[in-house]
Amino acid sequence: MTILISIISALASAGVFYLTGLYTEWYWYFLPILMYFPLYIVTFVALVALAAFIGLFFSKKKPVEKPHPFFYAVTVNAIRQVLMFLRIKTHMSGLDKLPEGGFVAIYNHTSAFDPLVILANIPVKRIVMISKPENEKIPVVGKYMHMSGYLTINRTSPIKAKKTVDKSAEWIKNGIASVAISPEGTRSKTGELLPFRAAPFSTAKKACCPIVVAALRFGNKPMKGFPFKTTHVYLDLVETIQPETYDAMNSFELSDYAREKMLEGLGKK
Repeated sequence: MTILISIISALASAGVFYLTGLYTEWYWYFLPILMYFPLYIVTFVALVALAAFIGLFFSKKKPVEKPHPFFYAVTVNAIRQVLMFLRIKTHMSGLDKLPEGGFVAIYNHTSAFDPLVILANIPVKRIVMISKPENEKIPVVGKYMHMSGYLTINRTSPIKAKKTVDKSAEWIKNGIASVAISPEGTRSKTGELLPFRAAPFSTAKKACCPIVVAALRFGNKPMKGFPFKTTHVYLDLVETIQPETYDAMNSFELSDYAREKMLEGLGKK
């Protein structure tokens, strides 16, 4: 999407410069450069409006059997654009620990940007987020999340939660998508790692797949000093827990084991 918007913005800037005849005077030659950045934003907003219009023809009420390629591509690329606009730069490490095939990725949750960083930076063909149902109510965004295959988990209903676990495990086993979820279940306001819930580990055990432990650290408070300062995020893939390692553990034992690994990755152990 970045390349597409860049090309459209550059062509629009050059077109305005040429059609207005400003190229006849040398002192106007800097104008296309100044016009490029406002046109980039305008182009992005126009594409978002177009995406919102396309979304009107799809319903959130219909269950998604697998992520829709168009909606998934638009969502991930839009996330990358948002992170770029907000000057959030990610520094990754531990990519050599990323397994082949499907997996469950768990991460610590201290900021609203955590899921965006995970989705935009883990280099796999398709990874979907498991989040709270309220997120699907967000205008435009909620529909694209739904059509992209992002699953919601109802923590107040064990039956509905089990359906989400079963579906996510099925997607992993069938190679449809990997899954990312915060085992804390909610954002930590203090930055300290909260107790883990069992759902992500039940999914991994049901799918018999690796668990990727991802530790997120923000070098400075997100958006502090924006737009003059960059927010630096450090995303470390601490360890991949293979099925043979956790085979004899139940979901709660596995939860404790994974939490210890994440604490080590965050330097708090």
